[in-house]
Amino acid sequence: MKKKIKIIFEYIVVVLLVFVGSLLAFAARWAVSSFGDISVDEIIFHLMVPLEGTEGSVLEEFALQALVPAILITALFLVIRAFSSQREKILTYWKKHNRKELWLEVENKRKNKKTSYLVIPMVLSAKGVTELALVFCMLGILYGAGKVPIVDYIKKELHDSKLIEENYVDPNEVKITFPEKKRNLIYIYLESMETTYMDKEHGGVMDENLIPELTKLADENLSFSQRSGGQLSGARMVPGTTWTIAGMFSQTCGLPLRLHVKSNDMAKYETFFPGVTSLGEILEKEDYVNWLICGSNVKFGGRAAYFSQHGNYQFLDWIKAQELGLIPNGYKQTWGYEDQKLFQFAKDKALELAAGDAPFNMTILTVDTHKPKGYICPLCQEKFPTQYENVLACSSRQVYDFVTWLQQQDFYKDTTVILSGDHTTMAVGYINSYIPEDYTRGTYQAILNAAATPVKTEDRQFTNMDMFPTTLAAMGCTIEGERLGIGTNLFSGEPTLMEKVGYDCMNEELETGSSYYDNRFMYGKSS
Repeated sequence: MKKKIKIIFEYIVVVLLVFVGSLLAFAARWAVSSFGDISVDEIIFHLMVPLEGTEGSVLEEFALQALVPAILITALFLVIRAFSSQREKILTYWKKHNRKELWLEVENKRKNKKTSYLVIPMVLSAKGVTELALVFCMLGILYGAGKVPIVDYIKKELHDSKLIEENYVDPNEVKITFPEKKRNLIYIYLESMETTYMDKEHGGVMDENLIPELTKLADENLSFSQRSGGQLSGARMVPGTTWTIAGMFSQTCGLPLRLHVKSNDMAKYETFFPGVTSLGEILEKEDYVNWLICGSNVKFGGRAAYFSQHGNYQFLDWIKAQELGLIPNGYKQTWGYEDQKLFQFAKDKALELAAGDAPFNMTILTVDTHKPKGYICPLCQEKFPTQYENVLACSSRQVYDFVTWLQQQDFYKDTTVILSGDHTTMAVGYINSYIPEDYTRGTYQAILNAAATPVKTEDRQFTNMDMFPTTLAAMGCTIEGERLGIGTNLFSGEPTLMEKVGYDCMNEELETGSSYYDNRFMYGKSS
């Protein structure tokens, strides 16, 4: 009985070692090939937040490229382990039947005889299989750590950054004054949209502009840029801002989105970052009606929790569109419904909200330009050599047409419109093929019908987090001290945090753990 238990235990150890090692290796390889230079922040966030709403193809890719290979390799090791149990019998059988082709004979002159060594197949002992599994597991961990910088991440987690603690401005502790006639806000997050897609004349890297309509909107209106001479380049990416919910979170509360490895599971907390005060909450207190329209499942990545708990947003997502009969039950293109439908729904909702008595904040999130190649809709043209370029060009036209429609409506004169990339693209294949490594990428950004005049628009170093106070300023609000969260009102002459400390320092500090961040914002504990 004890022998059986020992054998079962050895099998379990082999399975765990091989499966963990191979899964980590294949998962890291899949993550990098699918998402590029993925941050550990994003991995941890999605591990700790429910996967509901995840695109089916993403899960399928993970299963095919990581889970299935890990299972197959584990099964192979189980076969090897099974052979090891019969090792003595196998060796005896081969020797008895004189299977010399499987043996290497070496002459021993001292003893005047030949010694045979087993070469193929190599039949390991049970202990040998376990040791091999351990080595395999360690190699898998090392490979995964090489692909995803988890070791550096853990080292930085052991330190405690003071950057946020020393620079955070609580929106509840400064005076924010709205104009007598409150302006509506339409904020459009453009999936993976960056200025890189513009031609070189406008600050991009393309010989031919992929997004001429968006370029025109930025040129003819207001766009803050890292560059000068009329070249466009929006926010620089820093830790906690580099994926969709992180981009939306940082632009609406002036903080990076981070879940640290030393943090507890968020599932046991009733609210999503209870210590945060967001744009939606500020507008709600001013009697605004908040809406979020997106073509995917709004529950994915914690979006529903964040926007419902911080501003009482109402949603028109893929699920709600089916409930309302706007799309057939079961209708799904990639993540949900495509942008062609999104903008039509947004037009209808804008007219409905404008007919009401309250000012409104309508947030829109596009999806067609999501990695790896984007979604080809009936409006897309085959002008460029790659699918992704054609989808980007199509998105540019659709956004321009929607903005043109907005400008023709009576409510537009009282409405500020902001177009902003949620983050830079994760389309790894396209990045590696077309974007030079030394090019400084930035999100696309344009502000239309702003009720403020900027002191300076060029040579600004800024992040997504600066959009929080900047949005309120664009709506005609005055902000005591010009700062909210760790963001700075870009209309003002005040330097941003990045301009004060530099990109490298800010990047380094935001990668470092912060007990202040965890306690105050994630857990909502008073400082």
